[in-house]
Amino acid sequence: MVSKSYIDAFIPAGKDASACINCGICLQKCPVMKMGKEESRAEIQRLINGEEPKRVFNECTFCFSCNHYCPQGLNPYSLIMERMVAKNRQSGKGLPKSSAFMMTGKGETNYFAEMYKAGSAEDKAILDKWEKVPAKSKDTLFIGCYGRSVPQGIENSKVMAGMAKFGPRDACCGEIPHRFGDYDFFSERVERTRKMLEPLDTERLVCYCGSCSNYFGNIWPNYHGVKLPFKVISLYEWLWEKLQEGELAIRRPAAKDMAISDSCYTSELGDRYYEAIRGLHKAAGMNVIELENNRHDSLCCGFAAGLRNNYDNTQVAVEAKKKVDQILATATKNVSCNCPGCWGGLVQASKANDAGLKVHFAINEILRAFGDDI
Repeated sequence: MVSKSYIDAFIPAGKDASACINCGICLQKCPVMKMGKEESRAEIQRLINGEEPKRVFNECTFCFSCNHYCPQGLNPYSLIMERMVAKNRQSGKGLPKSSAFMMTGKGETNYFAEMYKAGSAEDKAILDKWEKVPAKSKDTLFIGCYGRSVPQGIENSKVMAGMAKFGPRDACCGEIPHRFGDYDFFSERVERTRKMLEPLDTERLVCYCGSCSNYFGNIWPNYHGVKLPFKVISLYEWLWEKLQEGELAIRRPAAKDMAISDSCYTSELGDRYYEAIRGLHKAAGMNVIELENNRHDSLCCGFAAGLRNNYDNTQVAVEAKKKVDQILATATKNVSCNCPGCWGGLVQASKANDAGLKVHFAINEILRAFGDDI
């Protein structure tokens, strides 16, 4: 059954309403709040009852980690989102125009549509090509909102040369409306993009963006109730697979220290994704350095924190600084982000905090190591 709101995903299919035993472990293990047992249990009960929590609305970064730690296999993230969105709605403030502008297909124009329009004739020709359903293929590369902003790099890639490619300008996994509390528009995006994807004759949808792989392969079926007719994996997993099978080889090793900044949604993708990210960096010759908070326990770059306190975007900078401080504590200036949102956010956070970080977008580093000119 297709979900109508966040709360529908709190108790997954196959479990009943009594599945939450109010143990509070989700908030005890939270990398930000780290509550004690009694406090966490009281907060969860308030959230379940629809009452105002004492700390969650002021501190939660909506990072998904709580889902990983729930011993009952529930999705506390969805419970928190339901209550946070309800509170914001009651305030009457509404979603900021700046946030709505980032959503593909919302309003007469949006950030990505304007970016595509400003592209060169070569860029637009590639985007036109990606509008068409490709021929039958075992693997099809899906190019989402961000990937469509760098069409020549993807289309001319030697590493991805043999892959069928698909990325209609209006296709979107729906992450931004989902993370910012617009469930109705998220639902609309799912339905519109599902219709675009279902004609694909492919065994696997390989997502250029890790967020797309999380939403198509996890959020859509497990939270929203919409399952695509093919397997969904990330490009990182595809590259790691090809490297291990000997179909790809490192051609330009990059010997340098590299801190790995895990995006918050990677806790939903799991160990296979984490190992692919780290395996690729190490294979490329990099010395991987872990942050104090990593993998399932990683801190949010700040992006999703803009939802809290009635869409107070100053919260983004507050949370981003925590991530910057952890990177600086590694004694390396190089940090690799596997999420385009984290990459853009940490570039800005580094400047704002005069940190001098060299923020790398992971897929560019990996493709360059395989021989692409990125």
